[in-house]
Amino acid sequence: MFKFRKQAGSQAKRNLATQPTRLQWRKSYNWGFLLVPLLLGGFYLDQMKQMLPIRSIQLQGSFENLDKTEVEATLQGYLGQGFFSLDIHQLQQALKARSWTESVSVRRVWPDKIRVVIREKKPVARWDAEHLLSDSARIYLANSADFAHLPLVHADNHPPSWALREFYHLQARFESVDERLVTLRVDSRGALDIELINGLQIKLGRGAIDHKIDRLVNIYQQQILPRREQIERLDLRYSNGFAVAWKKEALQGSDKASIWSNSNV
Repeated sequence: MFKFRKQAGSQAKRNLATQPTRLQWRKSYNWGFLLVPLLLGGFYLDQMKQMLPIRSIQLQGSFENLDKTEVEATLQGYLGQGFFSLDIHQLQQALKARSWTESVSVRRVWPDKIRVVIREKKPVARWDAEHLLSDSARIYLANSADFAHLPLVHADNHPPSWALREFYHLQARFESVDERLVTLRVDSRGALDIELINGLQIKLGRGAIDHKIDRLVNIYQQQILPRREQIERLDLRYSNGFAVAWKKEALQGSDKASIWSNSNV
């Protein structure tokens, strides 16, 4: 009986010693089952990239100044690329690189199409001879000569957003006297000059701009407008009035040494 028990104990120990090996093998076996579908899934997706090429591109947007033919030529290079592998960011950047592009939206449309929506910049003013200013206050490259009907808005050392806000603000002030602002310039010292559609040039200088405009608007229709044809420029940089630059023909027969004349009109 003693021997029997001893052999039984030895057999139990051997069984216990081999048990971890079986458990370890089962764990490895289970991991294998998990990896197989992952590998198959990756292979499937890779094949899908090749099996689902982009066959058509839907282009939407207004093309008043943006060259639609050039845009379509850019998009042509993306036909045939995989539906999933298409680099949307790269496509957006390629279209945004055009100066007239304001924004670009690209979306996949199952199973073989992409939709591209382009918003074109809307010019509201000329910045200089080679740049325009958009309604979102962005300066962009363009031939300003083709947009001579737009006002000129330019400011040194100031953001374009500030210049555009100042233009709209002053434009609203002159609308109250039935005039239209066509030029706003701010030089490197911060001095502000404007011009009305009737050709009248006005120097506002720096500071107290609203006060100076108030002073002009209050007398404009009664005192300035009747003499408009004789006035070249107005200088509102004075604290207690303004100076008038009369046109040369208006000063014929005058003994004044300069066409500038302080006036209390």
